[in-house]
Amino acid sequence: MHIDLLGPMVVRRPDGAVVTPSALKRRALLSALAVKLNRTVATGELIELVWDGAAPPTARAALQGHVAALRRLLDGPGFALETRSSGYLLAGDPERVDALRFARLCEETAALPGEPVGPAAAARECPLPKLRTALDLWRGPALADCGSVRLRERELPHLTGLRLDALERLAETLLRAGRGGEAVAPLTGAADAHQSRRTLAVLLVRCLQQDGQHMEARERFDRMPVRPAGPPGAGPHGAGTPPVARPLVPDRRFCGRSLELARLDEALPAARTGRPVLVTGPAGAGKTALVRYWAAQRAGNFPDGVLDAALGGFDPGGPREPADVLGGFLTALGVAPDDLPASTAERSRRYRELVAGRRMVVLLDDAASREQILPLLPDPPPPGAEGAEQTPVTVVTSRSRLHRLLVHEGGVPVPLGALTHEDAVTLLARAWGPDRVEDDPGAVAELVEHCERLPLAVRLAATRLAARPDWSAGALAHELADPEAGLTVLSGVGAGPAGAPAGLVAALDRTHRTLAPPAARLFALLGLHPGKVIDTGAAAALAGTPRTATRTLLAELDAVHLLDEAAPGRYSRRESVRRYAARYAAELGRDERSAALDRLMDHYLDVTAEWTAACTADGGPASIRGAFEEEEGSLRALVLLGERNGPAPGTWWLAHRTALLHEETDHDRCHWRTVAEAGLRAARAGNDDAAVARLGTDLAVLHTVRAAHHAAAVQLDLAIEAADRARDEVLRHDCRSRVAAALLRTGQHCRALPMLVDLVEAARTPATAHLLVPALTGLADALVLSGQPGPALARADEAVRAAATRSEDAAAVLALHSRARALHVLGRRDAAISSARLSVALGRTAGVPAAEKRAHELLADLMGVIGRGIEGPVPPRRAAAPTAAR
Repeated sequence: MHIDLLGPMVVRRPDGAVVTPSALKRRALLSALAVKLNRTVATGELIELVWDGAAPPTARAALQGHVAALRRLLDGPGFALETRSSGYLLAGDPERVDALRFARLCEETAALPGEPVGPAAAARECPLPKLRTALDLWRGPALADCGSVRLRERELPHLTGLRLDALERLAETLLRAGRGGEAVAPLTGAADAHQSRRTLAVLLVRCLQQDGQHMEARERFDRMPVRPAGPPGAGPHGAGTPPVARPLVPDRRFCGRSLELARLDEALPAARTGRPVLVTGPAGAGKTALVRYWAAQRAGNFPDGVLDAALGGFDPGGPREPADVLGGFLTALGVAPDDLPASTAERSRRYRELVAGRRMVVLLDDAASREQILPLLPDPPPPGAEGAEQTPVTVVTSRSRLHRLLVHEGGVPVPLGALTHEDAVTLLARAWGPDRVEDDPGAVAELVEHCERLPLAVRLAATRLAARPDWSAGALAHELADPEAGLTVLSGVGAGPAGAPAGLVAALDRTHRTLAPPAARLFALLGLHPGKVIDTGAAAALAGTPRTATRTLLAELDAVHLLDEAAPGRYSRRESVRRYAARYAAELGRDERSAALDRLMDHYLDVTAEWTAACTADGGPASIRGAFEEEEGSLRALVLLGERNGPAPGTWWLAHRTALLHEETDHDRCHWRTVAEAGLRAARAGNDDAAVARLGTDLAVLHTVRAAHHAAAVQLDLAIEAADRARDEVLRHDCRSRVAAALLRTGQHCRALPMLVDLVEAARTPATAHLLVPALTGLADALVLSGQPGPALARADEAVRAAATRSEDAAAVLALHSRARALHVLGRRDAAISSARLSVALGRTAGVPAAEKRAHELLADLMGVIGRGIEGPVPPRRAAAPTAAR
């Protein structure tokens, strides 16, 4: 058996079968014991690690249960979990734990001499094989899904440091052998993830040079936060050449973005007047790459060169001070370090003097705020001045929308989103290889969509595929689709600053840590929402705060692209952000999560109640169709989540109402079935016969609409049996009347008639007498539709008399409507018109807009047949269908 921790946790049996624990606390326990293999770990320490410092009073007993489960898992050769007086000890061969094997290989290679590799070193052991073996053990961020934040914080910096040391030693060894190009790929990812580790950047430049990639080496040298006096070897620049005298080199890997490049070109005249251009977008969208490529391609517009500064707006250590950035700019402009002004204001004044009149571009990357940017903006040209082409152009990138900069400084926005599908595929091909992409275009298309067409995610996917030649695009796409492991796949290799995983997760981490506590809490709670689109009402329900306060917090999340306000009050988010938020939601207390989900369920129950009521109101289903289609995915996901969380009345009520809305709108029959079946399972799990009857009827109606009559009959029988167990005659009637109504709507009149006749007879008992008029009305309508107007008129007349006897004005409106239809078919036009007019008047008096509308439409039809108009507005026609109680 092997335990792999250098990436997503994997426990493998000798036959290769994966038996990784699914429970996070068992993962945390096994990981904590494995990293201290053959050493006793105190019980208190294990409890702290497994529960991340928030252990319940029952933690010790629960820990014993987890230990027992792990013993069953580890049963067999390889490991033994032993009890000690002070804790527990996992005994086994360190070679079976990849993290320990990696540490052993690193220790051995550190003791080997780093001499040249070749004939001169034939008698000495070469460190390369062991270094490669050690580094190949890494499959992703160490302890990425181990289940313990504290364990990861404790162990990750040490493991990451060992990995970076090994990587640097590998690069140095390859450089001495003249094979530096072999280290370019691993060094690139590491240097990007650990920008403060200068040795990585220097080694990468040297390896690029040795591999003949001089343009890339030059670009990397330009981007080093602290440059050496001259790059190792024959550097990309001559020593002492000021950076403002050199244009940027276009990135050969860049592709697409034609629309955004055109927008930057269009913004150039405004930028010449002193207005900053603001390129904003979510983490990983490629903002820096875009502006660098644009500046390099438009170098002719900026003969005086480029000033380029990384502002670190979202770095863990906080944004750079403007004075620090200005010091670098002034030095690049020729000011001696000893002559730099002391204050920020003096540095800014001197900087503006020196750049005035220069045809150059100032790139301010990763800005945090307007306050950080203001001292770095060149002076605009005086009003009415000629020669605006001599004014420096400022381009700012940020994952913040920087609204205040747009408002107060007249910034020109250039929003940046995902790549087009074609450009994402092209980017993958350039990073992985055109031949590999052409092998399986379907899987590649799926892969880039799972990467959300974000350049960073696509590059990370390409890096993983390039490092594993035996992997396919389809296999990686499948892994990315996993709701739990998918985000880890996009985390890159190694770790970022402060032990955070590199890649997309690190980028999201840098955004998240800038949130104020109230916004961070809301973001965590939004991780409980299963949908991709959230409205203000749902967010307020989750947070338990008023809508006004919630809207302010949503705006803060939107400002840094953790949400995107796609329409007023409606916020969309990418799947990666939803999964990322779910991680924070998992860290909330159980009671807080439960209370938030209960509030969300109540919110959607209120919403769906309003919508189902609206379906029978004046506007009909059309009035809510758009809103329902937008929210259907969230409703369905919440029902499925509720089913997983255990029996609860809210789950099946929401499922039932969602199924009713599907019935009214006929939105998506596959989703209709999914939600109805999930609700039925939840109702059965809760032993709620009334709920089983309603959800079973929902499925019976669906099968009826699909003309699957046998399945409909089976479901209806089961629903009626459940209603009988509930001893609810009204519910039994409702089950059959809904199916009958569905048969009528779909033109299956002959199938509906026997059921409607039975419903009329069943409604003649005292307990169901209030259902008689609707049953007679439905039967009358069915008889008309099936070509039997005489019997239809008899049933309608009985319905009118029964309604009058019971003083049921609302039911009488529909009965008179049915009578008018029967009279019309019989050719008794004047009597039909009289009945229709009476239905309209009674509907208006009784306050039944929907019934009044149907009667008004029928009256219009009747008057139209005889060539006469009617007084009053005629609402748009809507197909009539018998209605059933809900």
